[in-house]
Order: sequence, then C-alpha cells, then structure tokens
Amino acid sequence: MNPCGSRIAIVYLVVSLVFRAWSWSWMYCEKCNRIIEADRCPVCNSRKIREPEAKDPCYLTEQDYVSSGILEDMLKQNNIPYLKRGVMGAGMAIKVGPMLERSRFYVPFEQLGNAMAIMEDLFSATEETVIADQ
Repeated sequence: MNPCGSRIAIVYLVVSLVFRAWSWSWMYCEKCNRIIEADRCPVCNSRKIREPEAKDPCYLTEQDYVSSGILEDMLKQNNIPYLKRGVMGAGMAIKVGPMLERSRFYVPFEQLGNAMAIMEDLFSATEETVIADQ
C-alpha cells in the first residue's frame, strides 16, 4: 500500500470512530443533503432533518471545472460512489463554456469520511503548492 493510501485509511478510521461516537449529534438535512449539528439547517434554514442513513447522499464540496475532474478521478480510483451535479445547468454551461462550470459532489453517508480524507489530501497539497510558489 502506498503512503497516501495508508494515510487515507488512518484518517477514515478516525473519522468513522468520531461519527460513531457522536452519531447522536449528527443530523441530515433532507432539503440540501448536508450533515449538520443543529435542529435547523444553517444552509437552507430547513427543519426537515433526521438522523443520517448509510445510503443518504451527502454534500461533499463544490469545485471548479479542473478541480472537479481531479476529484472525480480520485473518487473513481478509490471506488467511492458519487453524484456530480453541475451548478449552472447544461444549457448555460454549453453557452458560456465548460471552464466556467462548477460542480457539486455528493457521496453516500457511509463513504463521507473516505471522501473527505481524499479531498483533504488533494486540496491541501494544492494549497501548499500555491503557497510555496509565492
């Protein structure tokens, strides 16, 4: 196993244990698909919340065209099912071009820890590179 894979496995284990230990405080917003810690969603203000189930699609992130391609590839390589939705919609994306399109990613609740670890690995490395280049 490569060092990156073992680090992801460790992060996943820690996140899984935290989710299990604190599962009573995590709630799922049915309207915007986010995991929250309140009786009302801070994003959409909805009260339609409940305990998350393993297959619930959970919001992971919103990325630009290039970053979404990279994230999509990493999710596929790690066998994490995902749903990718364009923010602008197909008609607008065709009109203005794909480079301006942004995509939202959703993963099953049971895979959220894995996906967050992959995202952290990908985008923290990108941020470190940008800081080093300055």
